[in-house]
Amino acid sequence: MSEYTSTREGFQRAMEWSLTGRPEDTKEYVESTTLPTFYQVMNGKRIPYDDYVKGIVDWRGKVTDNKPVVHEFLRDGDQLAAHMTGSIKIEGAATDFESFMFAKVDKESGKLEWLVERSVWGPAGGAPEHGTS
Repeated sequence: MSEYTSTREGFQRAMEWSLTGRPEDTKEYVESTTLPTFYQVMNGKRIPYDDYVKGIVDWRGKVTDNKPVVHEFLRDGDQLAAHMTGSIKIEGAATDFESFMFAKVDKESGKLEWLVERSVWGPAGGAPEHGTS
């Protein structure tokens, strides 16, 4: 079973790696954490695998600092739920975020089959400006 989806500590490390790795290493990250049929639903919008990969590449090109904190992590069979807050710097701008994640985990590989995420983010210390509707 993948440590990424089986322990809070593993999930924490994967969340740290997700946006702070080199853009050219994105494929390695995505292949180690998701199935090739993976998709994400982010704030109600379905993102297919290829667009997910492109999005991670884009984020990694903009993010200079990523400090996620996984507060809650629950794995029950093939279901995963997590609550995370944190701060990131996007093109130099300090940003705070909060995310709730729900996923289905492939029993054989421990990789994610799909992920539903609800996130809000905005300027550090201020009210969320994104993901609020």
